[in-house]
Amino acid sequence: MDGSRKNALLELLVDVRRVAAHDEATHSRLRGGEMRQLTASVYVEKAQWDALPGYEQEFLRCCAASRQSRKAILVGFSAARMCDVWVHSDVRPGVQVALASGKPPSAKAQSPGIEYRRMAVPAGDVVERAGIRFTNAVRTAVDIARSAGERSGIIAFESLLAGCSDAEADLVRQECAALMRRMKGTKGISKARAALAKATNRSESAYETLLRLILQEHGITCHAQVSIGPYRVDLLVGDVIIEIDGRVKYAKQPEDVVLKQLEREDWLREQGFKVLRVSV
Repeated sequence: MDGSRKNALLELLVDVRRVAAHDEATHSRLRGGEMRQLTASVYVEKAQWDALPGYEQEFLRCCAASRQSRKAILVGFSAARMCDVWVHSDVRPGVQVALASGKPPSAKAQSPGIEYRRMAVPAGDVVERAGIRFTNAVRTAVDIARSAGERSGIIAFESLLAGCSDAEADLVRQECAALMRRMKGTKGISKARAALAKATNRSESAYETLLRLILQEHGITCHAQVSIGPYRVDLLVGDVIIEIDGRVKYAKQPEDVVLKQLEREDWLREQGFKVLRVSV
């Protein structure tokens, strides 16, 4: 999701603590049940909410939680939605936050629907944009890798490495390794190191990574981002080319782009390859 879309979504949030007493239109919508409550004080119009895809709703839930509490820092999968660290679709909805002290508030002070993580987050690991506080991309990937399993960890790290040359990828790995040394002794940090060791800069989306990992877990050798003639394919298993049709990659394409894709597939088949498309 690009920055302009994120900004547009943020404009949908209504914090009732900041609604003027004379704003009768907003108060009327609240009384009439036309607003969906995301947190104790933050709402969005129901019609606008219902029109959003699930991933944009999750983005807004995270933003609302951060705006509800000035002390809350979005972490893990919630931070990933802010800083574009890859998250695959079977991640359960919800908002994960932490406080700088590392200690969650008392049960009475906790907001429903928000998971408070017991982790210290130093100021140097925190980014603030438009009033939303979240961990930076490297810290976010490390936290996901140490708490959410190997698949999620590798996917998160590969989002940092995507588009990097080998030299650039080495620098990113060094930055991740330096952070993990600083976090030595924290729960799951060895899992994060293992996930980073398996991450590659040869993926272009979370779903390419996820499918590659699933195939590898079943003993199937596959190669990512392989050049064949003038083209580069997502995954190659023997003579089978696997192309991932993702939400962003293939949404609303003009007709000429679709025709070029068909020409590309025809050429690859003429070279003796089978082409399998996987929609996600």
